[in-house]
Amino acid sequence: MKRLSEVCKIVGVTRRSLQEYDKIELLKPTSKNEAGYWLYDDAAIQKLILIQIFVEVGYERKAIKALLESPTLDMLEVFDRLIDELEKKRGRIDGMLNTIKTMQLTAKLPENTLRALSSLDVTRIYREKSFSSYFEEAIAQSASYTEAEKAEAELYMPFCYTLIAIGCLKGMPEESEQVQSAVEQAFRDVVEMAKEDGDELDGEVDEAELVRSFGEGIQNMMNEPELQQLFEHQCGEGATTFILRAAKHFCDRMNNT
Repeated sequence: MKRLSEVCKIVGVTRRSLQEYDKIELLKPTSKNEAGYWLYDDAAIQKLILIQIFVEVGYERKAIKALLESPTLDMLEVFDRLIDELEKKRGRIDGMLNTIKTMQLTAKLPENTLRALSSLDVTRIYREKSFSSYFEEAIAQSASYTEAEKAEAELYMPFCYTLIAIGCLKGMPEESEQVQSAVEQAFRDVVEMAKEDGDELDGEVDEAELVRSFGEGIQNMMNEPELQQLFEHQCGEGATTFILRAAKHFCDRMNNT
């Protein structure tokens, strides 16, 4: 038999927890000695350890009590259930981490890009679904990202944010300094992505070829229906056309310098 203080030390629980367990009859002391000290046998300590596992998983005390008092209690089934619930929690946590890390990339964007993004119309973006709905979808989608997929998202998302920033400027002339500055940032993002992908980009690379590839890449992206829908949804009607015009002006200007 172990006294209450010894049990607290062995299992790592507080005296108050054991008192509360006794109060709701989740775990009562095995007996009391003549001095009134609560005593627990090995079976009670094992039960307490199991209770603490349930507590760590997130079960409420009443639910633990009902489960342990079930006449059909099957410990193998119980552990299967715990593992399944923890796997689900881990998936959600992974999804939240991946989603928030992707969102964190916006804080690293250049000031001009952030200024353009600040004009996003949230009432339009969340007209059909709430932020919570989009957030839940992002969590579910990114929950099973591999390390390679996480690295890819970190590499490509700044470029996507920059394109959205260009779309947000569609009320301005495409040749304006602010718009062209955003396009130039998108061009630099593409060069960085090419470097990360292993392309050999050094001082000998023809800049005109890079500009041409950039222009073609933007054109191909804007021809993708899903991306068109994304930019129109984020930035409003005419965003994809504006991004194309702004990119073309940039390429023309670079080729004429």
